[in-house]
Amino acid sequence: MTGRVAATVVALVVGYLAGLANGSGMTARAQQPPPPAWAAIPLAPNQGEVVHWPAADLQKAHATLAARSNGRILSKPRDLVPLPMMRTHMFDVVHRPQATDATAEQHEGVTDLYVILGGSGTLTVGGEIANRQGIPNRPGEYTGRPITGGRAIPLKPGDIVDVPPNTPHATMADAGGVTYMLIKVNVGLYPWSLVSGAQ
Repeated sequence: MTGRVAATVVALVVGYLAGLANGSGMTARAQQPPPPAWAAIPLAPNQGEVVHWPAADLQKAHATLAARSNGRILSKPRDLVPLPMMRTHMFDVVHRPQATDATAEQHEGVTDLYVILGGSGTLTVGGEIANRQGIPNRPGEYTGRPITGGRAIPLKPGDIVDVPPNTPHATMADAGGVTYMLIKVNVGLYPWSLVSGAQ
């Protein structure tokens, strides 16, 4: 009889503890903040599928974006070209209208590879960003203007420029704008969420 009572007490205690654990788990789950917006962007499980960008489609993208721009910077035209995001790198197509100055960027953990599709402009690289400021909630990412002591690289269709991590850079377009494919390569210095967060 004593053994049965002891077993019943043990069962009650175990049941109580299990219920307490489940209840506290449910409370913790209920209090978790919603996932960040970048988490909704589908990442290829490994390196994804083969993607081909025909030259004619890329040239057409420049003409279409230049017509759409109306003086605004445009990016991520997924209706014009495929822009997959892998776990190690991502693709974007950016159109910049003509400008007289540009905001600089600096990424501690990402290589930016520019492939110029159409138009022309200047990419200033190196030097230092005057008035440099960190971007909120994106450690390792900086912006500001202007770049002092940088090197100006003229851009024309077919050019490719590699901007290593932690290198200040700023793009200014000539009349008619400039369009480029931007390939961001995560060099593993900070979480990929910081890269995809910009998307």
